[in-house]
Amino acid sequence: MDVQRLVDAYLIGLGDNSDNSSLLQTLSQLIVAGDTSLLELVQALGLHLASEEASRRSRGIQVLSDVLNDLPPQVIPAQAATKLTEFFCARLSDATCVPRILSSIGALMRLPAFTDRLTVGFLNDLFKEVHVQSFQHSTRNTAYGLLDLAIQTHPEAIKSMGDNFVLGFAQMLDGEKDPRSLMAAFQIIPKIVDLVDVKNNAEDLFDVIFCYFPITFKHRDGDPSSAITPESLKLALRTALTCSPYFGSLAIKQLVSKASATSPSAKIDAFETLAAGTRVYSSDDFKSELEPLVEQIREDVVMAANDEVVDAALDALEAVYAAVSPAAPSETGGSVASENSPPLDYVLKEAVFQLTADEIKSADQTGRILRAVARSSGYNCSVVSDAVLPIVAERLDSADTPSLTVRRELMDVLNYVLSANCDAARRAECLESEKTNLLSIYRPETSVPVDNEHGFLHIVRLKGITLLVLLPGFLDENETAVALQTLARAAIEHNADENVNKEGAHLLVQLAQSSPDDIKTTVLPMFFDALCDETAPNSADDSGRVSRLLNALGAIGVAAPNVLLVLLQGLVTLVISGRLAQTHLLPAVTTVRKIVEAATSPSDSAALSQEILLLAVAPLADWAVESTGAPSGNQQRPSSQLITEIAKAIAAVFSKLDPEVQTEKLKPLFERIFPAIADSSADQLIPALPLFSAAVCSCWPQTVLPVPDVVAFVDGLTTVALTTTDEMRRTACLEIVATVVNKTKASAIRAQLAELILKRGNNGSSSEASDSSLVLLYQWAARGLVACNDNAGYECVRRLVALITSQNSSLSSSPQAARLAADGFGIVLGSHAWAVSPAAHGVFKLLAKQRLYATVLPEITAGFSNTANSGDDGSVKTNLLVMLTNMVQHMPKSVLMNGGIETIVPLLLSAARLTDGALKAASIRTITMIILETPDTLRSELANSIVPLLLAATTVTSADGGDDNEYLSSNTIEVRRAALDALALIPEKYSYSLLHAVTKSVVRALARSRDDRKRLVRGDAVKAYNKWINFGG
Repeated sequence: MDVQRLVDAYLIGLGDNSDNSSLLQTLSQLIVAGDTSLLELVQALGLHLASEEASRRSRGIQVLSDVLNDLPPQVIPAQAATKLTEFFCARLSDATCVPRILSSIGALMRLPAFTDRLTVGFLNDLFKEVHVQSFQHSTRNTAYGLLDLAIQTHPEAIKSMGDNFVLGFAQMLDGEKDPRSLMAAFQIIPKIVDLVDVKNNAEDLFDVIFCYFPITFKHRDGDPSSAITPESLKLALRTALTCSPYFGSLAIKQLVSKASATSPSAKIDAFETLAAGTRVYSSDDFKSELEPLVEQIREDVVMAANDEVVDAALDALEAVYAAVSPAAPSETGGSVASENSPPLDYVLKEAVFQLTADEIKSADQTGRILRAVARSSGYNCSVVSDAVLPIVAERLDSADTPSLTVRRELMDVLNYVLSANCDAARRAECLESEKTNLLSIYRPETSVPVDNEHGFLHIVRLKGITLLVLLPGFLDENETAVALQTLARAAIEHNADENVNKEGAHLLVQLAQSSPDDIKTTVLPMFFDALCDETAPNSADDSGRVSRLLNALGAIGVAAPNVLLVLLQGLVTLVISGRLAQTHLLPAVTTVRKIVEAATSPSDSAALSQEILLLAVAPLADWAVESTGAPSGNQQRPSSQLITEIAKAIAAVFSKLDPEVQTEKLKPLFERIFPAIADSSADQLIPALPLFSAAVCSCWPQTVLPVPDVVAFVDGLTTVALTTTDEMRRTACLEIVATVVNKTKASAIRAQLAELILKRGNNGSSSEASDSSLVLLYQWAARGLVACNDNAGYECVRRLVALITSQNSSLSSSPQAARLAADGFGIVLGSHAWAVSPAAHGVFKLLAKQRLYATVLPEITAGFSNTANSGDDGSVKTNLLVMLTNMVQHMPKSVLMNGGIETIVPLLLSAARLTDGALKAASIRTITMIILETPDTLRSELANSIVPLLLAATTVTSADGGDDNEYLSSNTIEVRRAALDALALIPEKYSYSLLHAVTKSVVRALARSRDDRKRLVRGDAVKAYNKWINFGG
């Protein structure tokens, strides 16, 4: 094919903005096949390349550029690459052609034939002939990309250019504003510094870079530069500024000046850049600017206007002093004022002045500055400690005892200095000589009461004691034990200032992570003995004391894995030994359960779970079983609440075991407790059935239950559930049935189980007891089957709805059974600690709740309409509303919003008038969600229905004491808070013109609610009142 005709067609296509991809492919194939050459292509483009018309020259270069970028590198001969490079370089002065020339050079530079000589020649011509900043971003970005490519592929060429490359790059960058190009340029600068000695041109390069500091730009979605974040650009600039030691003398002074800016972000950027510079800049450069830097940091720390600024300033101070400090104390001891020592006087003079003043100003800030300096190196730590410790010791030991405030402030500063010594590599030698003074300073003062006035003094002393324990090798074994006992007493004993108790517990949690053995041997026995102390003055104080102790133990157990097992064993031993008072058993077991749940929450906790099961949960469960099975006269049986807490602990630990381990652990449980389900001679074990249920329900779907036939097993459980009169036995059976049908993988077996359950409703029975049991069976079966999206689950739901509406139900239509069916939708959809729950490996399919909602909602609305036309006495309508409310409160918001919310709004308004407080609160919460997500849905009902309903729900007593007291009695605290939340949201979502008629009545009602007897309600009322009082201007 004639190359000239292809080129002419290509050029015409460029003029018409046509798609030339097929022509480009043809040209490339001809060159690859050897049917033509690049030389022939250049000859075909000759008239365009030599044209005096800029647009023709540009199109000619574009054709050549497109072909070069499309060709495989191996088909471009070395001679052609050289000739083309020289050709393109000669035309860099032609601004019209520059964008395409740079693209062509990029294709050529990747060739092995592109030599260092060609690289140098191109870069010199680029810097000389092209004013990069006059071009669009795409061209500028290409130019930066070529520089980066040259650095990667031809580093020797860059080195040979030396200063010329540095100056050329600086000239090229000068005036750049686009964040994308700046990011590319900033990333190139460290590479230049690695290759070229920039000493001679450091100032020119630095000036071009530093003019962008501090750099900011607004991140806008959809902007081409949106891929670059402000933080990434800031870090790139910081790296560029701190990549060369030659920038130090130029940067530090200007960065210190920038740190005095009013903008917090500029301050933080300056401090962080200074800290980064300490890894590169010379220490002498910092010493010359250290005094103004310290003054600026002191000002920012003392003013403390922004915590992030303070943290950045202190980090910079630590980094700078680490850079200018010797690594360790000199053999002669050194002097702060000596010529070779770091200028610590800038910090110490002000600190000594503060510590010797009658009133210490900014004690906390002074301590933080001293700590930052002391942490910078072992030398600085020694000097600071040597300067501060004698002053504090002397003042605290002085006959002229300072005030409590000054004593607290002195110890506070001392604590900061001691915290810097907790690293063994920095610990000051003077601590040993000051040990007696330190022990005396932190010795508890029995003459100072632990009340609100003196609490802060005790807290700062407790912090100091903790630091003494943390100092490596500072205290001996006996001294450590005494210190820990002091902290434990602070956490255990009742103090007028409860903050002392909290701080003592908090400090023990810290020590449990660093000194677990000491905590186990010294602290835990003190807590266990305190829990058994029965000398509390009254039950209220005793309850608070036990709660405080258990909370502290819980925090220690969660924070310190090395203490966990010993702590759990100790608590369990207290429970099963009978040392704990009966009223303290439930809080103790609840604490055990919380610790177990926290410890086993990680996904890889199977090994730890086995240990916890063996050492804590199993003994606790055995004690519960033995206690429930013992004759009633021997000991008091565990309460149902206590059994539930143990069951939750079993579920938490059992669910983390491997399936094979679960099977082995279930065998003794089935032998010991399962007989209580069907054997009346084992009725004494019935209270322990939740423990059995929790273990079975927490198994993996692949766990093999130790039963010969799963279908017969479920059939037996179903029979017991329908015939027993014991509620605990029935519940345990139904929980297990729901779990088994949910986790059964084989569809045929699950179908058998579902058929077995559904057939139970076809036997016909007239007793209300059996009706209630069958309703519960359907509800629990629906819970397990609906979750895994089995059709039988929806059939159970339809039967429940039919019972409520009295339509062709297989159950008798007793009012009690109908109300139970309505209330039980919380069982179908609600959460449970172990039965068909995500934590217990329940099987949940996508869109199961959406399908249930779509199935039930039409039946509810149809049933509601039918009762309105049939003269119903109100019970069916009430039950339908109860069912709707129970269902809606467990539905995801997305399901409600996309499921025809307009349909249920009238029903929700009716449901909100029910007398049940929990249901009313749930209905109001749903109305609030609709106001928040789709406010237009309620616009027509707002002023006439919704606002009066919400106002009525905020009232505790009627105005006249009339018959409506019965209605108002349903306004629990949850109802009132829900109504106030909705009222507070309304002014944000609706216009004043829509609500002006009710505004005054709302304000008056909210003013009364501000005097509610509950503090939380009063707070919500104030928020709502403030919004309504300002509504409409």
